[in-house]
Amino acid sequence: MARTAQVASAETDRLTDAIVAGVLTWAFPPSLVDEVVAAAGRTERRTRALMARTMVYHSLAMWLYPSYGHEEVMRRLVQGLSRKHRWVGGRRVPSPSALTQARQRLGAVPLRLLFRRVAPGAVPHTATGFRQPVTLDTLTLRVPDSPANRLHFGTAATAGHGVVPQVRVAALGHCGTHTVLDAAVGPLPVGASCLALELLPSLGKGTLLLAELDALSVDVWRQATATHADLLWKAGPAWDLPVDEMLADGSYLSWLVEPDAPARAAAVPVRVISYTGWSGSADRLITTVLTPDDAAAGQLIQVHRTRWGLADVLADIASGGPSRITVLRSRGPELVEQEIWAMLLVHHAVHGLIVDAQDLGPWLPTPTDPL
Repeated sequence: MARTAQVASAETDRLTDAIVAGVLTWAFPPSLVDEVVAAAGRTERRTRALMARTMVYHSLAMWLYPSYGHEEVMRRLVQGLSRKHRWVGGRRVPSPSALTQARQRLGAVPLRLLFRRVAPGAVPHTATGFRQPVTLDTLTLRVPDSPANRLHFGTAATAGHGVVPQVRVAALGHCGTHTVLDAAVGPLPVGASCLALELLPSLGKGTLLLAELDALSVDVWRQATATHADLLWKAGPAWDLPVDEMLADGSYLSWLVEPDAPARAAAVPVRVISYTGWSGSADRLITTVLTPDDAAAGQLIQVHRTRWGLADVLADIASGGPSRITVLRSRGPELVEQEIWAMLLVHHAVHGLIVDAQDLGPWLPTPTDPL
């Protein structure tokens, strides 16, 4: 959906534009951008007014200026970059159609490759033996209602907007730093569980995966345990989790099966922890950490409360901006994906200013550590 162009008003905006440009080029140096552009086969054979490198930064800047149209975003980007980088061309801002054509030439691949280059991609291991809590979350975003988006992404009913095309995103994020470790993008018919399966190779021993079973499936649970990660998921009231054995800390052992599967058919053992949620609701956690000696129920409850989601990524980006994004801009699938990878990259840049992603610190003790 096109944004209404807003004209920057005063000299004071130039400092903001310079800061934005500085953040983007600090997090994603031009040499790195050129590398991913070349790897994607998007390097131009002739000089253009809108080079691929420029359009990568433009895709990123659109998330930092969410209320501005393409032209104003480019004008601000050029203004910010011109103080430091001679490779930016003249001050004349191309038309919206020229910018759209340049975005289409760039495509989504360079942004996806750039994310793969800068994101950790796997949960860092520490020498302390502490488990690293990692969140697995999915998010569905509305996209402009165009024939191309309907055909590629599929449609679903939304409150107040009718049946509209939507895109699904899945991501792994570190609970301590809110760093997005890995991500996958796909149309609605693919399903959240299928996208989640793409992310499991990023797990491993020493990881504690936090998620919600209602959003995923028992199959994802099984395959996640095969990575040797520990699991700690919230399970809604629809799941039958009968008591097999009560444990000393008030949790109990049970079995996890699909709701429609025969009893105990290919069931997996789990430990169930009942607790009171923030809203006063009666909630349950299920985990592969089967004994209180490994981790007490209260300890696991507190760890699960550190879980965050992809909605927080949007909130973090938009918190200082003129408005919040409620629908993506692009009317074609390739550019929708370009926007999503740009969103994740901007989140990476913003959090890179706040935390050192390598200093993750201990969260949950191993059995040999004191509580």
